[in-house]
Amino acid sequence: MPAATTPAPASSSLPVSASSGFTAKSDATWTVRAGLANSSCVSLESANRPGHYLRHANFKVQLSTNDGTSQFAEDATFCADAGHNGHGYSFRSANYPSDYLRHYDHGVYVAGRGGSHEWDSTISWNDDTSWAVAQPRA
Repeated sequence: MPAATTPAPASSSLPVSASSGFTAKSDATWTVRAGLANSSCVSLESANRPGHYLRHANFKVQLSTNDGTSQFAEDATFCADAGHNGHGYSFRSANYPSDYLRHYDHGVYVAGRGGSHEWDSTISWNDDTSWAVAQPRA
């Protein structure tokens, strides 16, 4: 998995398409690295902002600068499993192993199926926690 493209940049809820500008495409492109906390897993580094990774904080996924702490490394490491909907991958949190990256209500969260948060809803769980890896758009 050399690179992955997400539907939108971490700071935006606008979709990215073939007609989007270069910056929008670059913001939606991630370099797949060996996991910062576990090299058997992955960390997703921004292709447009080197040194910035997707990490969760209070269950919300955001783009943050790697501060070199073990907490950051754990928050920015995800283990790839077969996609819950039978396609692509589902990414399990390294430090919350029952929680997965989930698209929910125009955001991305670390969510547990049927947990206590709104984003833990079982509705559309399999599709919302499955991610396609594609060639970078940038």
